[in-house]
Amino acid sequence: MERCRSGLSLSEGAMSRQIKVEAAEIATLRVAAGETLRVVNSLGGQVVDAWFFAADDWTEHVCMSHSRAALRTIRPVVGSAFVTCRRVPLITMAADTSPGVHDMTMPPCDRWRYQQLDAPGHRNCADNLRSALHAAGHAAGVMLPDPLNLFQNSPVAPDGTITFRESSAPAGSYVDLRADRDLIAFLSVCPMDIMPINGGSPREIAAVVLDGVT
Repeated sequence: MERCRSGLSLSEGAMSRQIKVEAAEIATLRVAAGETLRVVNSLGGQVVDAWFFAADDWTEHVCMSHSRAALRTIRPVVGSAFVTCRRVPLITMAADTSPGVHDMTMPPCDRWRYQQLDAPGHRNCADNLRSALHAAGHAAGVMLPDPLNLFQNSPVAPDGTITFRESSAPAGSYVDLRADRDLIAFLSVCPMDIMPINGGSPREIAAVVLDGVT
């Protein structure tokens, strides 16, 4: 199994191979239209911040606010199509063997969040994405898109209160995401070890691009 480190971009010939993404690292994958990106919660309980950019125009990306409006929900399910900032479907959830608990509301953890948590200099998903964009030859602006937080358990109470709980995804469970267009996917293995979302100990995941629809 190939290991994937921060900012690593896989070649076209590597698209059918599974990769291992270590805790706190980020993977960059090219996914062609009709192919499926499988994100595997290898050891269970791990949140994955996922971003998707159109391969032919990196100014177009999956947007959580536009996707919430299109889906009219904050809880994606199998069949949910995530749309871009131009309201065009880019990737669709095709299968889910986890309990189906994912988040569409939270921004990525960043250096300022860890400063608030008295952990300055902590590894974070926002800087992971910036480094991956830089490695791919694209300048990263100050503002980054909010991710699709796969396997994140952040329930919203009837009064609107949001809580952060440990991920309920069991070991080996996965989500399949089918590309509606050629795209670039970034998968950041969330390094949070202060709040309970990763059970206090971030761990590796696996990812694989599958030919055709699963």
